Amino acid sequence: METQEQERDAIIELFGVHFEKHHNMSPLASRILASLILYSREKDLTFEDLVNITGASKSSVSTNLHLLLETKKIEYYTICGDRKKYFKPSSLAERIKNHLEIVKSEQILINRIKNYESQFQFRPSNAKESKLKDLYSEYVNEFERLINEFINKIEEIETK
Repeated sequence: METQEQERDAIIELFGVHFEKHHNMSPLASRILASLILYSREKDLTFEDLVNITGASKSSVSTNLHLLLETKKIEYYTICGDRKKYFKPSSLAERIKNHLEIVKSEQILINRIKNYESQFQFRPSNAKESKLKDLYSEYVNEFERLINEFINKIEEIETK
């Protein structure tokens, strides 16, 4: 039977691989974020905690923390009288908003292509190509609507 620590380590590794593969994050940033997500159930982690958990150098942990802060995947707070920063994952709504930014960027690209084709009078080579473009545009718009709907639901829960 696995101990809690072994199971936590296995889940951190699973999360880490997921973030590396699907979010294009470095292995260390992936494991830091995974650790923060799992440990946040018990406590928020300090820089020193993260160095100990990951076994990485201080400079590597620092670099990856800055990356995660910049991309709004994590945040930190301080406690009056304590010089340490306490790190935690950003709210679920905030993390999902990152997906929304990607979708909005794709909408901009789709609209630019449509404008380009219209301006320079390009015509689809066949009906199938035209239908696929329209379907993709519909997918992106519907995905945005769905993401916004869930962000609103999550924010309702997080702000209670």
